[in-house]
Amino acid sequence: MRNRSFTSFIVRSVVTAGIGLGAVSLAQAESVLRFVPHGDLVVVDPILNIDYMARNHGYMIYDTLFAFDSKNEIKPQMIDTWTVSEDGMSYSFKLRPELKWHDGQPVRAADCVASLERWGKRDSMGIAMFAAMESIKATGEDTFEIKLAKPFGHVLAALAKTGSNVPFMMPERIAKTDPFASIEDSTGSGPFYLAKDEWMPGSKIVYKKFADYVPRQEPADFMAGGKVAKVDRVEWTVMPDGATAVSALANGEVDWVEVPPADLLPMLEGNEDVVIRSTDPFGIQTMLRFNHMQPPFNNAAIRKAVMATVAQQDFMQVTSGEENTETCVSFFVCGTRFATEAGAGDWLKAKDVEKAKALLAEGGYNGEKVIVLDPTDDTVPHNQTIVAVANLREIGINVEVRATDAGSLFALAGNKEPESWNLFLTWADATNYSVPTLNNALRAGGEKNASVGWPTNEKIQDLRNQFLAAFDPEEQKKIAAAIQEEAYSDAIYVLTGQYKQSTAYNRQVEGMIDSPIPVFWNISVAE
Repeated sequence: MRNRSFTSFIVRSVVTAGIGLGAVSLAQAESVLRFVPHGDLVVVDPILNIDYMARNHGYMIYDTLFAFDSKNEIKPQMIDTWTVSEDGMSYSFKLRPELKWHDGQPVRAADCVASLERWGKRDSMGIAMFAAMESIKATGEDTFEIKLAKPFGHVLAALAKTGSNVPFMMPERIAKTDPFASIEDSTGSGPFYLAKDEWMPGSKIVYKKFADYVPRQEPADFMAGGKVAKVDRVEWTVMPDGATAVSALANGEVDWVEVPPADLLPMLEGNEDVVIRSTDPFGIQTMLRFNHMQPPFNNAAIRKAVMATVAQQDFMQVTSGEENTETCVSFFVCGTRFATEAGAGDWLKAKDVEKAKALLAEGGYNGEKVIVLDPTDDTVPHNQTIVAVANLREIGINVEVRATDAGSLFALAGNKEPESWNLFLTWADATNYSVPTLNNALRAGGEKNASVGWPTNEKIQDLRNQFLAAFDPEEQKKIAAAIQEEAYSDAIYVLTGQYKQSTAYNRQVEGMIDSPIPVFWNISVAE
């Protein structure tokens, strides 16, 4: 049983069911899953914002056309049937019957076309797919087609991608929103809907079960299969202080803490009601990203000077328990199919202060201020920021640290104005970064066609295009290695290590799916 009194259980049941509705019995009480996310939900638009909180929110309320299962195979999700022409240049899709938006309207092919068009202006894979496309159009109320102008062998993979930006489907009226402006309406067709009237920014986000959602019949398997909502209500409670979150879990006040600080796990290890384990089968990479548009990091020598200060073991020591961490020099996540050591040499293995100072001098660094964004409520990048700042100051870089929160980080990092930012630490799961063309940080098309930081490297862009056109797996691996060699040569960004994040939850939480993304379908909470 949960570690709380019977009285407090009755009180919570009555409150969540709604006192104003009359007498409420325990049998009528809503089932509630209480979750502590790694940060706050600041931007609700997962197409505009690549922040993982926006993506995780997206998986609560939206659905996708296709999805990857745990074997990395592509499965239909909102799609019922589809065909591909023999030459691979034409795709036809038919939606599953009975799909509805949260406002009760049917999901139409026109909605999906509009959603893909908006996503295709923001996401790296979407941009590449639309560049190869001749047309996309609805051919009926529940059918649409994609015709290619040139070969692109990754259409279904693009529609199934799980990392930001995910091609979530939205009603046409919402998907018509300027892709560079935030949506105002969170209507989706997923298993839960946002209870906007109960949302308290900075404190609590509430989702409720969508009664008209029709899950697939197959068992849930990673992002594929039947998304069955087994609880009536999911409450995300924002707790920036890790000790508060851990204490709340230990006392039975919450059910699941997404990212408990590693140094606080001993507080939970003796608690028989709590399970501590990694639900991520792939791993998370941590990294230091530069603003390539503004000095001093518009200079490759100065970026390399920072890379010379990085010994990954120093960053991993402040990240997670030692058994969950590893050094990794692959930009494509160690342990995955494109992992390689190409171009790494001796980088990231030991801090070399003298080499760093020499590179600073080579780059002509003259004491320019370096503004470091610090997401203080996200334990991993915050702790790593402390290490990075000490390293920068050790080699003579003039550092100013600007505190922010995790939810605002990428919004702030989108600012291209001078003296807005120069560097920040962050992390990414394998859903994006294990594939060259999905790795947002390696988009090197400059101001108009790159992710935050806006690196410009024509060789990397050309290699990414070659990767998209390559169908042979061995040829794809060769191209991935070439991309990595150039990424090291130009110090596009700096890897600070790889780890598997432990999560902690009450033993009464059942059906949790192993995933680097917290998903809430298939989960029930025993009383």
